[in-house]
Amino acid sequence: MDDFNKLRKSLRNTQYLVIIVMGLVVIGFALDFLAVQKTVSTIEENAQPMALKTQYLVQNLKGDAMETWYAWQPRDNLKIQIVDKDNFPKEKIDAIKKAIMSTETIEIDNSLVFKGDEGTYSTYWIGWKGVVDHIRELRGIETAMEITFTDKDDADIIITLTNSKSGEGLSGLTNSLVNDEERTILRSYITIYEVDKLSNEHMEIIIRHEFGHVAGLAHSTAPEDLMYPVIQTPAPYISQCDIDALLHLYTGGKTSQVICEN
Repeated sequence: MDDFNKLRKSLRNTQYLVIIVMGLVVIGFALDFLAVQKTVSTIEENAQPMALKTQYLVQNLKGDAMETWYAWQPRDNLKIQIVDKDNFPKEKIDAIKKAIMSTETIEIDNSLVFKGDEGTYSTYWIGWKGVVDHIRELRGIETAMEITFTDKDDADIIITLTNSKSGEGLSGLTNSLVNDEERTILRSYITIYEVDKLSNEHMEIIIRHEFGHVAGLAHSTAPEDLMYPVIQTPAPYISQCDIDALLHLYTGGKTSQVICEN
């Protein structure tokens, strides 16, 4: 009888042990599942494009804010100054120059920007040098635009970088001074905020957007376009729509707005 009781007690203890082990296994699986879910959520969150808020101002010689669009007078060269560029990482400066000077193009699936069926593609430009030369070619101008960077204060475009935060929560701001009577841009000023918090890719995207304003583009009403006031497109490059708007503006159009159609 004593042996039977001992055996029953031993079996009960074994059952308890099995239940405890199974409980620990279940808890372990639950913790692993939660950890995986958290990791997936983090990846999905990081995969979303960073919303970069911008603003575009146009002022005439009196300092009055304007609401119409202007183009540069005919020219074959453009000078750009990056203020105190030596105070910022070289990679950030290279990102700025790439967004302006690249002549490369990229093919993007239209379904990503809700412009067509999956498997159909559109061409986008990576840098403004390529776009400007392309537009000049379409207009029958044989010479390419010469864009140079200078340390002198007589530059046509002044780019200021700061680690300070904008009071309006902006990532970038373009302010162009214009001659209202001749409807031409005289000089443009670009300010990029919180540079130390921007990745090189985001720096490139913001400059690409702001330089569109420098060229004369207004904000777009299409969220998938580079020139939308809050940059959130999965294709943050210069579209054919942007090119059509500039071509319209520089061939006598009174605005830089067009209807984007595919």
